[in-house]
Amino acid sequence: MASDYETIRVEVSDEGIAHIILNRPRVLNAINSVMMREVNEVMDALERAPDIRCFIVSGEGRAFSAGFDLKESAAAGERSVQDWRRVLEADFDFVIRFWDCPKPTISAIHGHCIGGGLELAVACDIAIAGEDAIFGEPEVRFGSGIVAMVLPWMVAPKHAKDILLTGNDQITATRAAEIGLVTETVWEGHHVERAFEKALEIAAAAPLSVELTKRAINRSFDMRGMRNALLAAVETDLVIETSGGAERAEFNRIRKEEGLKAAIAWRNSR
Repeated sequence: MASDYETIRVEVSDEGIAHIILNRPRVLNAINSVMMREVNEVMDALERAPDIRCFIVSGEGRAFSAGFDLKESAAAGERSVQDWRRVLEADFDFVIRFWDCPKPTISAIHGHCIGGGLELAVACDIAIAGEDAIFGEPEVRFGSGIVAMVLPWMVAPKHAKDILLTGNDQITATRAAEIGLVTETVWEGHHVERAFEKALEIAAAAPLSVELTKRAINRSFDMRGMRNALLAAVETDLVIETSGGAERAEFNRIRKEEGLKAAIAWRNSR
């Protein structure tokens, strides 16, 4: 595992807690290919290490994460179906890795937690949100799709549809806790502190019991069809991303001619 990264910071405590900090604050920790590669490298190195008991993921600066990097996507230009499949499968694997990790994972959330950022946060076993956190999945508002549709497995179906079919990206931390989107809310600025408290509780437990219990819980979701449903959702997203549509075309036109901020302003005005 490298000690120097471009898009993340990694800190490992004496108690065996690995803290991954998303570190692209100027772009609200938008998830790009470099960040995915670096996080995967950390997970490869640490998730099977016997002295690592828990992972925490948080964001530097004003937000947890604004989701997958739209500028990087735009710079890639036109993609074939095969290209889109590779991109979406890589995005899916990145998000679901936190669910599949043999060690417990905790997301410590503040500021905006949007799109792929929300998917990453809820794929973690425990989600701690500061009172300033804002959640949402705006993809349908600009003709895109959900990469890892974990949210419907975390909240009641009507709440999931209310969020995903409207593209709501203004869900407060209080509301997120009410519907089970996050585990708990804490005072603004105390999200990482509380995540470490919870991680220390996990680290104090018997590691084999913790790992096998997490595996058993996840298996119960798979028995209900979660894995197949998530993979089917990736196929649905592939259809969406390759089908175009008037909203997507207009969003991309504004993004190309006037910039991403103008495109998002157009999306928000609809």
